[in-house]
Amino acid sequence: MEGGDIFDDDDRPKLTWHTSTIRPPDIDERQELGEDVYSLIFVAPVFGRTFMFALYVVFLKLMLFTLLGFDLYSRSQGNFNGKSTLTRVTQFFLIPVAVAMQEDLMAVFARIANVKYDQDILETSPYATPSKFALSFLLRFADGLYSLILNFILLLITDEVLNLFLNFAALGFLQSIDDVAFSVVANGYLGDKMESRADLVRDISLPRRRGDSFTNSLDSVLFFSTCSVMFGIYVFILVNDQGSLSS
Repeated sequence: MEGGDIFDDDDRPKLTWHTSTIRPPDIDERQELGEDVYSLIFVAPVFGRTFMFALYVVFLKLMLFTLLGFDLYSRSQGNFNGKSTLTRVTQFFLIPVAVAMQEDLMAVFARIANVKYDQDILETSPYATPSKFALSFLLRFADGLYSLILNFILLLITDEVLNLFLNFAALGFLQSIDDVAFSVVANGYLGDKMESRADLVRDISLPRRRGDSFTNSLDSVLFFSTCSVMFGIYVFILVNDQGSLSS
């Protein structure tokens, strides 16, 4: 203890340096399926209860979209012209919002650019075949595209700004039907067997697509291309409306 040093030379703490490589977490390499009926269609056996229930929800959703569209179309007489300046300006700014609100269509764009099918999924669910993956993908795309077209038409024929937002709220409610249906299945209200299918959806993820920079940016390309097409139709209708007023 003399000299005030409590450590021998061999016992002194030594400062060492370590190098490490930072690796991206695994969660960034895979993407979850998404908790909706399209994922149930992917993992469930064809013509099984879960599969048929998911198909029923898809067609119910499309039918409700159609009925709502007919009602709003009949109320407005389907007239694209004669809107006030305030309504036209609001329509212009709501176009990209209308595209971004289509969750199913946005999910399709994102998956085209970022994920791919993996044969290892069959080990978790033998019914999750490539053809079922394509079927769920096409149904999701059809749902999103149909919803966008209907949303855009209603956007253009609506006469008042308040009604624009009310229509958006109504369509937003219908867009969530497939998510609500999955929640009903996942919580076991339709039986344990169907609940187990929902658990499979949560266990499966898709690998990230490793492509060139263009492939990985396809989601942005598709989003802005869709917005551009809608803006082009909007400008055409606006010019035609101005021409009819001046003639």
